[in-house]
Amino acid sequence: MLNKSCLLIILFSFVLIGCAPRNPEESTRHLKSGIESQNKGKLDEALQHYSAAIQSDKKNQTAWFHRGVLYAAKNDLPKAIEDLTEAIDIAPDTARFYDARGYIYITMNDYAKAMEDYNSAVEKDPKSAVYINRRGYIHALQKEYDDAIKDYSKAIELNPKYEDAYSNRGFSYLSKNKFENVVSDFTKAIELNPKRAVYFNTRGYAYANMNRLFDALPDYDLAVRLDSGFADAYINRGYLFLRTEQFPFALQDFDKAIKLGSTGALNYNARGFAFSNLRNYPQAINDFTKAIELDPNLTDAYVNRGFAYFNSLEKPKALKDWQTAVGQKPSLDSSLKSYMNKAKK
Repeated sequence: MLNKSCLLIILFSFVLIGCAPRNPEESTRHLKSGIESQNKGKLDEALQHYSAAIQSDKKNQTAWFHRGVLYAAKNDLPKAIEDLTEAIDIAPDTARFYDARGYIYITMNDYAKAMEDYNSAVEKDPKSAVYINRRGYIHALQKEYDDAIKDYSKAIELNPKYEDAYSNRGFSYLSKNKFENVVSDFTKAIELNPKRAVYFNTRGYAYANMNRLFDALPDYDLAVRLDSGFADAYINRGYLFLRTEQFPFALQDFDKAIKLGSTGALNYNARGFAFSNLRNYPQAINDFTKAIELDPNLTDAYVNRGFAYFNSLEKPKALKDWQTAVGQKPSLDSSLKSYMNKAKK
């Protein structure tokens, strides 16, 4: 058996092992090395340094913060949340810790927790336009557009050259169909950064909804010039060309968008409409058929294919499509009735 003196020595040894002393200087050295490694793209090496910094000093909130951000970069979000929570527990008045954790909660679609963190960040640093802008973004994600606009406006008040706040507010106005405000905000965003295709595309879309088509067209042109792979800009310009009956140009734009991967039913229907107006009925029928395969409830595609069949002298098929369209949308009966009577002859 062990005597009492030996037992005390063993217990004392366990205490020494379990309570490692703080070494702030060693922790700071590892933290600095970790940041240098991360800046060089050596993420695993950086992770080792941050872990060593934490091991040397469990109260080093900056090491917890950097390791949490690194875990987020490596898409290990649960560990990122754990580390950032540790940082917040150590230094609960540090706004950037809430910002980092809140941003991760946004990526996890946990908007309630994200909002809590950004409320805290704004409370700790009420002069930060960045935190207020991001809180507005959470409001927008939850379709709380009025609250979002208030936050974006406050961010702009704090920083009148804050490009993201103008664009974000513009998108919120777009969701409320306030197109004049959309134009105003994206005009300012363009002044601050004239190289972003999405700004021109969105302002063009607002112009088009205001029937200012000749203002919309140059914006769409600039959008595709800045980003030749921007399918949405081709689609929007294509619809503008349909409205102005410039069908060859519309055909080119929808064809480009589809080749870029925008293969939704509406795009095939729109390209089919361009083909049909160019009297290329076989291609039009192919596109309308594809649109119907993708969305059997797309009434316009049945109506449009019906006319393509009718003009191709395939009257029974035209009649069947129009009957389907009326079945889906009875209000079409009056406008299609005379054509359906002709198709029966």
